[in-house]
Parts: sequence; C-alpha cells; structure tokens
Amino acid sequence: MALRKKNNPEVKDLSNEDVLEFLVENPNFINENVDLFNEMFSLNKNKENVISFEDIRIKSLINENTLLKERIQEILNNAKSNEVIQIKLQRFSNELISKKDINELLNFITTFINKEFSSFEIEIGLLDIKGFDKLNKKFTGFSPDLINDIFIKKQPVLLNKKIIGKYSLVKYEKEKCSVVLCPLGIDFPFGIIFINYNSSMIERNHQFDLLSSLAQTVSFSLSQFINKK
Repeated sequence: MALRKKNNPEVKDLSNEDVLEFLVENPNFINENVDLFNEMFSLNKNKENVISFEDIRIKSLINENTLLKERIQEILNNAKSNEVIQIKLQRFSNELISKKDINELLNFITTFINKEFSSFEIEIGLLDIKGFDKLNKKFTGFSPDLINDIFIKKQPVLLNKKIIGKYSLVKYEKEKCSVVLCPLGIDFPFGIIFINYNSSMIERNHQFDLLSSLAQTVSFSLSQFINKK
C-alpha cells in the first residue's frame, strides 16, 4: 500500500484524538499494515540508517521483556522478604508464650519489634482491666473510647489530625514519621499499638499486612495471658 500524497485534497486533517480513536476501534490495523508503517517511518531518513517500523516494534518488545524480568525479580525478592518475616513472626509468637509477667511480656514485645523490624517504633497502650494485674502505668492512660473506636475498625488505622484532636494525642502532633494505630483484642478490645513507620516502606512492601500480623500475634498472646488468670 502506497502512502497518499500530503497535498491530496481528499485527505482531511486528523487530530491526534481522531487517530487514537480509530486505532482503538481497529486494534488489528497496525498488524495488518506493517508495510505501510515501514514506509512511513522510512520517509526522509538517511538511506544508510533507515529505521523501520518493525525495528521499533522489536525495540518495544525488548523493553517490555526487560520490564517483565524486573517485575519477576521484584516478586522473587518480596517472596524471600516474606519468608524472613514469617520466620521472625514464628519466633516472636514462641517467645511470647513463655512470658509469665504482664510487664515482662509488654517490654519483650516492644524490644523485639523495635529490634527485628527496624523501620518501626512502637508504643503499647492497654486498658487497666481484670487480668492485667500490676500493669505498669506507662502502658495505661489512653482513652478507652479511642481503644474501642480503633477496635471496631478491625484493621490498622492511619493517625490523622481528627483523631489527634478528638483524643488529645498532642504528643503526636509534631511527629515526622507516619503513625498507625493497630487494635489489640480478639473478642473484646483491651488495647492499642502505636507504630511509627517509614511511609515509603509501607507502600513499597505492603507492610500494613505485617502490622496486622503483629497486632494479631500480640492480641492472641495477651488474650492467653488474661485467660490464665
């Protein structure tokens, strides 16, 4: 198929949108007219360095293949990272069972998470309820309404100005990192975990799932502790 001459009066001017709309409505047009596109891309080129449409398609396929390989490698890296996380969580869970004192248990949770998950910094707040005898005051003092509200959501909640104002969490007003509130409790609320984290890490590695797993593990251990009393 030969190209039409540009000065052909029968050829009307087409906008980019017109061309795109045509291609969308005729998805096989390019494959069925490779020779036409080769002729188009060869016009006004140096004869010793002609780039065909086929060359462009091959280069595009190479780029797509490179992106695909990078995506596969990213998946493999995430899989390895998830395996490491699962091993840490299993060790975390096993250690929690051995703790007999509530304050020892809470101090271990804080130390373990801050050490093994270095992008996190946590603080635990609990209700002073039956089963938490001799609870250190540093773990109390948070609004029961806040703990109830977060528990009802059943998932990590990003701390915002509305929550800070409603529950007078002034200590977090100037916090540079993002803060997530994770509910503690299985059948009923008994606490909350404040987790300072690097937001880019959360977005890249989907660590909201990790926060949920940590909160669930801690909730189960505290529930077991209460039931032993």
